[in-house]
Amino acid sequence: MLHRINLMAWRDQQRCEHRKRFVQLLILGLIVGIGLQWVGSLYIQSQQQVQQARISYLDKHIAELDNRLDSLAQAKEDRASVIARLAVVERLQMGRSKTTELMNLIPQLIPQGVYVDKMTMAGSQLEIAGISDSTARLATMLDNLERSPWLSSVEMHSIVHNKERFGKTFQTFRVSFLFTPSLNLAEESDG
Repeated sequence: MLHRINLMAWRDQQRCEHRKRFVQLLILGLIVGIGLQWVGSLYIQSQQQVQQARISYLDKHIAELDNRLDSLAQAKEDRASVIARLAVVERLQMGRSKTTELMNLIPQLIPQGVYVDKMTMAGSQLEIAGISDSTARLATMLDNLERSPWLSSVEMHSIVHNKERFGKTFQTFRVSFLFTPSLNLAEESDG
């Protein structure tokens, strides 16, 4: 009788162990792959959060800078408005002092014996009407007006002789000129 003896059983056993080990390695590889994928997704999520934090910081900073630019633009508009108002006030102030400067200048230009009855001022144009003792005094006044650095376009419109006033005869006159005030006029008239 022949006995069946398998002398190669160790090969079957080795084949089974190889299969088990392959399956185990395959499962281990899957677990490691899934773990690496999970760790990678966690890393990517953390990087996304860091990037979102940076973006939100930049957005916030940009919004602050936009607010600053808006306030700077508003400040520039306010500054321009204040400068415009100051220019208007300065012009008004110069106009206000123009009359005072003129009143300080007139006594220096009109000699004794010439009397002013009426003075009309329209902007820089002035017209003076009055009386004089003599024609020579009118000539002196006209010469003073023409030599003055603050007056220009001096014109004698009329001289009428032998007009009676206050029981005496006088010459009546009417003269016009342009007045260009100077800021240093008051200082020069004081000095």
